Amino acid sequence: MRHLILMVFVVIFPALVLADAPAPVKVFILAGQSNMEGKGAVNTLEYLGEDPEYGHLLADIQKDGEWIVRDDVFIDYLGRSGPLTVGYGSKPGPHGPRIGPELAIGTVLGDAFDEPVLLIKTAWGGKDVAKDFLPPSMGGPGEFYSKMMENVDRVLGDIQSVYPGYQDQGYEICGLVWFQGWNDMVDKDKTAAYAERFTAFIDDIRQHWKVDNLPVVIGELGSGGFKASGGVARFRAAQAEVATVDRFEGNVKMTHTAQYWDWNADQLYRDDVWKKEEERHKFYRIASDRPYHYLGSGKIYYLMGWAMGHDMKELLGMEGLPPRCSTGGEFYRFAHRVVHVPELVQQNIKGAHGGFAVDRIADGGDGSTWFCLKGVGLVRIDPELTTMKVIGGDDAIVNANVHNSCILRQGNKRLLVLPSDEAQKIYIVDDKGKVMRTFPNPYGDGGGAFRVCDVEVVEGLMFAANGYADNIIFIADPFAGKTEQPDVGVWAPMSFGGGGTAHGKFGTAHGITAVPGTDVFTIADRANARLESYTREGRYIGGIQFEAGTMPCDVDYAGNLAVVGCLKGAGGSTPAPIHLLQDGNIAATLNLQEDLGLEGWTHVHNAAIRVLSKPGHLGIPRVMIIASGWNPGRIAILEQVMP
Repeated sequence: MRHLILMVFVVIFPALVLADAPAPVKVFILAGQSNMEGKGAVNTLEYLGEDPEYGHLLADIQKDGEWIVRDDVFIDYLGRSGPLTVGYGSKPGPHGPRIGPELAIGTVLGDAFDEPVLLIKTAWGGKDVAKDFLPPSMGGPGEFYSKMMENVDRVLGDIQSVYPGYQDQGYEICGLVWFQGWNDMVDKDKTAAYAERFTAFIDDIRQHWKVDNLPVVIGELGSGGFKASGGVARFRAAQAEVATVDRFEGNVKMTHTAQYWDWNADQLYRDDVWKKEEERHKFYRIASDRPYHYLGSGKIYYLMGWAMGHDMKELLGMEGLPPRCSTGGEFYRFAHRVVHVPELVQQNIKGAHGGFAVDRIADGGDGSTWFCLKGVGLVRIDPELTTMKVIGGDDAIVNANVHNSCILRQGNKRLLVLPSDEAQKIYIVDDKGKVMRTFPNPYGDGGGAFRVCDVEVVEGLMFAANGYADNIIFIADPFAGKTEQPDVGVWAPMSFGGGGTAHGKFGTAHGITAVPGTDVFTIADRANARLESYTREGRYIGGIQFEAGTMPCDVDYAGNLAVVGCLKGAGGSTPAPIHLLQDGNIAATLNLQEDLGLEGWTHVHNAAIRVLSKPGHLGIPRVMIIASGWNPGRIAILEQVMP
């Protein structure tokens, strides 16, 4: 019996020893230049929590107001070492400790592995691949290529000094995250040779560390977002070329970082807010540096690292970058884009009750989008849909609600037509907000109400929808003024419409929009839940019927696409959707509140559509939607998520 017990003990004991043996440490090398060093001020990182889409990520690194210190992820950055937390970016600057991509990379990878994770960061500012990181097979090694290798070897030779729990269980070099490029980008010759040099770099480090097909993540030079200069665009193409090398398929990936650019911080920087004593706190709350250092934004650095970490997971056969929070159909899916909104707009936006005018490039415009907000006046959204700018204007348009708007051209001059349901007038203004002409109530003083909802100019004629009153469509020459008062518009002796349900009659003639390339316009009959198209003479030629109770407020066109904002959902329910039409059929339904989590989007009052001229991913032009909510007022920019 004693022998049997002893035999069982001998058989089981090795298994117990093996079960308790610590697993090899997962090692990831982080290398590059100043933006891998990291210039994101820690005091700006809490701003991440304000992002509607990514704000939940703050809870991964902060608990009860304190920054989390990991007990399963450790880092060495050129001799500064310890458990991963904030502060492992560049040395503290004027705004305190800093982070780089390492915080998010380590957080993502630490959550992905049961084994301990070791990050070895080797980065120096102002270095290129052309010389400093030049690989041996291309005529190197460059000085900092050698220093990178020496630093990695130093840490791997004394892991316990970084990770106190190390028990000589060994390690596995699992991947390299590379974030560098500015000093190659600024020279066209260096950019032209970058793909070849960095391809050799990858081959050489794999040979040095004896890891065939070592996963490599290349962080895109994302400074400036998608509005970056030609030099940056050329360099990004060179970076992308590396990832297309046949032998790198499935083991090298470029992380697209430009999408995480912060347009709010960008505009504050461009407006020199950081230089103004009384306002600089607004900038330094969310950013701390110049654009080439990603504005010193902790939010940007964290999101870039978060994406890099997920791309590394994908190369390791794990789940990659989570899909964006989006809404719509299979192809036409949209995510929310955070843009710069001036304080004056923020203060008055809850009262928004209007719509947009797109200065379309096809019509000779610059692609900007315009709206008028009570208490503010004219507001311009830039062609790339990243920032709003207050233009203001005369008191007449600042102090009255403007219910919609359209662009009017006088030669090369851009004018806007602004219908005010509150003032019962239509204002024609220049793009500085100066009133050039006013069209009064067509019924005159003491006559019927002129609760004008929308206007449109079609082939030189202005059509005005009196949708909140008798639903008559009034007509005028927008450039015709009284002989004795040229700044007072004159109505033409013709009109059509009126209340009713038959074609040519309206329940609420709420929106009116020209069909591009034709002399036809569409009226959104909100109460009757339909869109109806008419000739300039008022002849009905066709329409689209929506489900009863949906209350479509307006339509906007771009090619064969159209977008319709609805005050209510099916059967009169709320929250309300936006419908995207393709060739007259619903191609996607967008739910801003339910799907995107945007609060307060109970009613959609208006929507405009843009197709950006610069091709997006896969060479497909990207569809953009600008939406206006009502009660409470809201504005949102939605960008198509490319497949």
